[in-house]
Parts: sequence; C-alpha cells; structure tokens
Amino acid sequence: MAAVGDAIATRTRPSRLDVLLAAGLTIAGVLEVLLAPAGEGSRLVSALALPLTTLPLAWRRSMPLLPLAMLAVTLPAQALLDGFLVEQTVTSLLALVLALYSAGRHVTGAAGLAGAAIALAVLVATRIAFDPAVDSPGDVVLTLVYGPLPLLVGRWMRGQASLQRAFGDRAEQLERERERNARAAAEEERMRIATDLQAAVTDSLSAIVRQAQEIPGLLAADDDAATRALLIRIAERAREALADVRRVLGILRHDAPAPLAPTAAPGAPQLGDTSPPQPPRLAAPAGADGERAHRLLDRVLVAILLVGAEIEIAVSAPAGDRLIGALTAVAIVTPLLWRRQRPVTVAAAVLGAVGIQSAVLGLDPFPVSDIAALVCAAYAVGAHAERRLVVAGLLGLALGSALHAAVFHPDAVITAVLGGVTAPWIVGRTVRSRRLLTRELREKAARIEHARELEAQAAATSERARVARELHDVVAHNISVIAIQAAGAEGVLARDRGRAAQCAALIETVGREALVELGRLLDPLSRGDASPQPTLARVGTLAERAREAGLPVELRVEGEPAPLPAGVDLAAYRIVQEALANTSKHSGARQAWVVVHYGDDGVEVEIADDGRGPGRSSRADTRSGHGLIGMRERVGLYGGTLNVGGRPSGGFLVRARLPVGRT
Repeated sequence: MAAVGDAIATRTRPSRLDVLLAAGLTIAGVLEVLLAPAGEGSRLVSALALPLTTLPLAWRRSMPLLPLAMLAVTLPAQALLDGFLVEQTVTSLLALVLALYSAGRHVTGAAGLAGAAIALAVLVATRIAFDPAVDSPGDVVLTLVYGPLPLLVGRWMRGQASLQRAFGDRAEQLERERERNARAAAEEERMRIATDLQAAVTDSLSAIVRQAQEIPGLLAADDDAATRALLIRIAERAREALADVRRVLGILRHDAPAPLAPTAAPGAPQLGDTSPPQPPRLAAPAGADGERAHRLLDRVLVAILLVGAEIEIAVSAPAGDRLIGALTAVAIVTPLLWRRQRPVTVAAAVLGAVGIQSAVLGLDPFPVSDIAALVCAAYAVGAHAERRLVVAGLLGLALGSALHAAVFHPDAVITAVLGGVTAPWIVGRTVRSRRLLTRELREKAARIEHARELEAQAAATSERARVARELHDVVAHNISVIAIQAAGAEGVLARDRGRAAQCAALIETVGREALVELGRLLDPLSRGDASPQPTLARVGTLAERAREAGLPVELRVEGEPAPLPAGVDLAAYRIVQEALANTSKHSGARQAWVVVHYGDDGVEVEIADDGRGPGRSSRADTRSGHGLIGMRERVGLYGGTLNVGGRPSGGFLVRARLPVGRT
C-alpha cells in the first residue's frame, strides 16, 4: 500500500519547472493588476482572483483539467464582481492559453475531453459577454476561432508524441532483431555449406576409408598389382575430393573468377556485382503526391480567404471604396500561395498589403480576413522558414504588426503581436520541430533496417570465412595427407611392404578423422534431415514442388543421363533450384520450362519462363541479384558458362553449361 501511495504522490506531484512557471505568472499577473490604470475595474477583485488562475498551472501535467476548471470558475465570478481579468491583461491570456494547451496535451479519455470542452465553452462565453474589446461580430468570430486553438494544438502534439513513441518502439524492436537476424543468417549459411560439402566430399572420404581397409588384406595375399591399383584409385579420389573442397572454399571466400558476360537487359544488375546494397534513399518530407496535396491545400485556403475577404469588403466598406477594397483583398491573400517556398517574403507582402488597405480604406473594425491572412503568414514563417531567417522573420512581422496596430488600432497592439503573430509562429515552429523529429525517427528506423541487412550479410560472410579456415586447417589438410600417403605407399610397395601397410593404416585413420571433423563442423545443423542429397537426377522433384506452388513447369531431359562428379551434379541442381525459385517469386509467369541436356563433355541446364522478363519491374530485376551471383560462382568454379536475360518471345532465360572432367 505504501508503494501505491508513493506512486500516486509521484504522479500528482508538480514538476519544478511548472511550479516556477506558475509562481512567475502569479507575480507578474499581480504586478500587472496593481499597475493597471484607474477605472479598469476592481483591482482588489482581480488581484485576489488572479492567483486562482495561475497557481493551478503547477499541476498542468499531472492534473491537466484543474487549471482549466479554475479558470472556468474564476473568470466569470470575478467579472461579475467587477474584475477585469478577461480584458486586456497579458497574464490571464497566457494562463488561459497554457491551461487549454495542457488539457489538450495531457487529458486522457472521453470524459476528460468532454470536461475540457465544457470549460472551453464557459471561457469563450465569458470573454464574449464581459470583455469590452469584443464589440463586433468579427471579434466574436475571432474569439470562437482562437479559443479552441490551444486545445487543438495540445491534442495534435499528443498525437505526435504517440507517433514518436511508436517510431521509437519500432527502432528499438529493430535493434533487438539485428543480432537475432545476424545469427539466423549465419546459421542459414552454415546449413548451405553443410549440404554442399556433404554432397561434395563425404562420399569420397567414406570410399577412401573403405578402400584403405582393403589394403591390409591385399598385402597379406601378396597381391601387389591389386594393391597398387587400389592406392592409385585412393590418390585420384583424394585429389578429386580436394579439388571439390577447394571449389567450396572458393565460394566461401568469394574467390570466383572474373564475372561472366551475361545477356541481360540494359540497366539490369550485372552478375558479379557483389558490392553491398546501397542505403535506402529517403524521400523528402513530402513526395510528389505530398507536394500536390500541399499545393491543392494552399489553393483551397487562398480561395476561402479570398471569398471571405470579398464578402467582408462588400458588407463593411463604403460603396465608393469597394473596388479598391476588392483589389487590396486580392493583394493580401494571393501571396499565401507561395507561403511554403518563400514564407518571410510572403509575410512581408501580406503585411504590406494590409497596411495599404488600412491606409486607403480605414476600415473599423479590423477585417477578420486580414487577421486570418496575417495568422497564416506568421504560421508559415515558423513552420517553413530557414533557420537563419526564422527569428528575423518573427521580429520583422511582430514589429510591423505592432506599428500597424499602433497607427490604426491602438487598443489592439498586444493582441496583434501576441495573438496575430507570436502564437501562430510558435505553433508553426512547434509543428516544424515535430515534423523534423518524426522524419528523423523514420530515417533512423530505415537506417536500422539497412544496418540489420548489412549485419546479416556480415554475419554470413564472417561465418563463411570461419568455416573456410576450419575446413582448410582440418579437412583439406587431411585429404592432402591422404593423397600424399597413397602416392608414397604406391611408390614403396615393391621394396617395403611394411611401410606401405603403415601408409594404408594412416590413410584410414586420417580419412576417419576428416569425416569426424566434417561432422563436428556441420552435423549439428543437418542432424535430423533425412531428405536425400541434392542431385540433378532429382530435378523432377524441383519441378513438382514448383507445380504445387502454382507454377506449371514442363521438364525435358535430353541425352543419356550419366553419373556426374559430385560438385558438378550439385552445382547444376542448385542452378535449377534457384532459377525456379526466382521465377515463382518475381516473374509473374504462367508457365516455365526446364531442359536438362547430358552431353559427352558436360551437362547443360536451361530454365525459361513467360513472365515479365528483366527490366520490366523492380521485383523482376531482383532476379539479377544474389541468386544469380551464386549461380555465377558455381558455374565459374567448374569452368562453365552462364547466360541470363530476356527471351525474344518474352520472359526470362537462364542457361548454364558445366563441363565434366575439368578440375
């Protein structure tokens, strides 16, 4: 219970900044009341009422309805008792703006918003009823427009804060996912390596071990010819296995030959482009659609203001001045079309046109349309001006508005400077800051997303390098020892049979150790995978999987299927697999064709589709990315050729030829 009480006390305790703000406003307000000219109303009533309107601001965050409720009660009561806080007093105006903003920013729930709306209605009615400055329909409209503005700004700021929290949470989530994705990428890379190596060298090592086990029996039977032939076969198989391991190491280290020249559409990504992806290009705050929307909004705003200004001139201006009034109204409103591009220049133009209209027509009261135009110009300076001009624009606009009010409306100087210039400028500057912060959070999320991709690639590359080092240190070394020992045993067989037997035993031991090391590196990932090893003889399974995924595939095998070296067999299978996967994902094809052609000196695979082809869409272009780079590496390591690109009749074509017997 004590902990709950402490938590409640912490939530309701005012912040030090708000306490200082409330105290400063109270002192300034009391001084303003005491120094007010005689005849303004009861100073005592106003001096007693003012602290009730300012001190509750200390709780404006923790209890946001309290300051607004106190204002809604105090201002009508003191006005009825001959106070003057609802008139031209800056302190009460600031307290009202802060209370409304705090309610919009910090109130939660429908009930709280309803209470804030009721209090706002009371305050607006109080000003209209008791403020002598509100003596025309235009002043009433202005009060109705300006009254809810701080509340709406506070509510908008609350929404922006929620949006920023959402972006922040997203950024944190992406940060947490980076390491997990990097680990997953490394594990996936190891799984691929496991499959390739098992297909490439495991069978060869197992065969070498079995053959080495036969040598003691042949030596005991004095069958030197068979022993010599078996040692030669062991040496040849070891050299073939070593070549396969080195090919896999070449893929792991990206030691592929120079890129082959593909037949690709102009502008499509080229094979061999292994550079990391470029960071995402972040669009400007508003793209083409956003710019059009802004232009449309500005035109609608200008049209509304212009219609309102012309109606107001027609109603309030003398008949002889209506033409001049209509022209000056156009001069006042039209510059707002460029308020985003040239905010300071537009503000100066609007203020100058207002001054000309006031000098020529002498309208009283000040037109509401002119007030709205000045407010829009002041907001534009705060929201769109460059940093080096924003303060100068505010000072110039405030000074010009003060001079204009001093000459034509002396009683409204403070209102013109605070309500017509400063408040809209602050709102515009706040909106700009929030917009920039939101954009920065979006860019941060995009940077994290890009970094996550790069870290996944880096993790995979690091894993490839680590496995390559271990394979070179263990497996490749052991296979080299086997080849050397087999050649040595064959050379000493005639003169030192005991030495040959020792070499055979060493071959068996080293072969077993290589298999154990290979399993240590790779079996934890592939354990439990009972699926058959990838081989071109099972290409029909790939076609069947594609059909099940919704892509009709026609498979044709030409020539007499013949046993292929493990590495060549695996490379051809992987090329077909990758090409069909890309076709299913990216091409939008209705049909695909796979041709496997066995020749005397190699095997050729061809995968074609009737989809969009290269360069027809961004998604289709991805088929020239990492998948084709992998194809190029596999083909290049076996001395083959690869051609990719569009078909004359439409669609995409991958054709690879792998020679047999080339190491």
